[in-house]
Amino acid sequence: MVQKVLRGRGKLAKVADLMDKLNMKKPLLVCGDHLAGVFAEKAAGVDFVQFKGYHPNPDYADCAAGAAMYRENGCDGLISLGGGSAMDTAKAIKAMLIAEDADKALHSILPDEAVLPHIAIPGTAGTGAEATQIAVVYVDDQKVSISHPVLLPEGVVLDAALLDSLPEYHKKACALDALCQGIESYWAKTATEESRVHAYLAIIGVLDNIRGYLAGDAHAADAMLEAAYRSGRAIQISRTTAAHAMSYQITKKLGLAHGHACMLTLPVLWDAMINCEDALPALMDLAAKMRLGSEYMGSRLLAGLLIDLGMEPGSMPDEATLDALADSVNIPRLSNHPMPLTRDELKGIYRRAFTRRAGADRQVCIDLWKYYGQ
Repeated sequence: MVQKVLRGRGKLAKVADLMDKLNMKKPLLVCGDHLAGVFAEKAAGVDFVQFKGYHPNPDYADCAAGAAMYRENGCDGLISLGGGSAMDTAKAIKAMLIAEDADKALHSILPDEAVLPHIAIPGTAGTGAEATQIAVVYVDDQKVSISHPVLLPEGVVLDAALLDSLPEYHKKACALDALCQGIESYWAKTATEESRVHAYLAIIGVLDNIRGYLAGDAHAADAMLEAAYRSGRAIQISRTTAAHAMSYQITKKLGLAHGHACMLTLPVLWDAMINCEDALPALMDLAAKMRLGSEYMGSRLLAGLLIDLGMEPGSMPDEATLDALADSVNIPRLSNHPMPLTRDELKGIYRRAFTRRAGADRQVCIDLWKYYGQ
């Protein structure tokens, strides 16, 4: 399925045109109150029912309630507006509406075709969820990934004006998420030529535009939103690797945003791969694509970016927390990572991720990012 994509500032006002192409008259709009107000203003005249009863990490009950609201109000499509949680919720609602029952929905047993269109409108430049078929929900506090091609949104609106009022930390964390997804997709075992094109565009898009984006440059914001979309296109093909798998409990236990949590471990994982014969070729290729003189510079560039953004790790977690983090990672799910990792190695990576760079090494990191691209 080829997505129908509207790009550009002000394109939210054209969502009715996209709805017409998808035969959607009365959507269930999955978003919070603020963005619902923005939608009502910019997409004047669109008849919608708002569903806001979901959490940042949507659970089964959230999605079941959304599916019930959809049926009760006679809706004929979905529009998700916001971050990954809104889009994942909408995808899971769709799964529950088209599956034979909830159990089949949670196990991704869905029909290959379904007349239930979904338009995804990212309100952040980060997750790329608008370009993927995956919905992450929680059942009894356990993460469940619902994945099926029929859940890929049929329509996408990329309107960077929606990013202007985001809090600064949110902008930074979402940008790091897109960057991590690009890097992980590029080195993933399941990477293809196509996924690496999207991954490259995501990586360079973030690295070249994050300064301007955070300074309020509108053109840089447009580029960041496109980079995030490309990161989603990349992981739709290749999926993610260890940094993402290791991030979820950092977010849950320590309260860091998802993209921030991913980037804490990514430089350490990069360094570990240098010593892996099987992983080194992809790493060297990636370093060249990132315009770095050596694969040894990659982790330091990323560490310098974290320092510059004021997002270095905080205090070192205690041993019990480090053990809990290491134990939380599903090792079989790391099969897409370029090198094998044991439980003890995972704990060591967490420990190094929470250790701040110091001395001459720290200054090298700062200088690499300071002069990158100049």
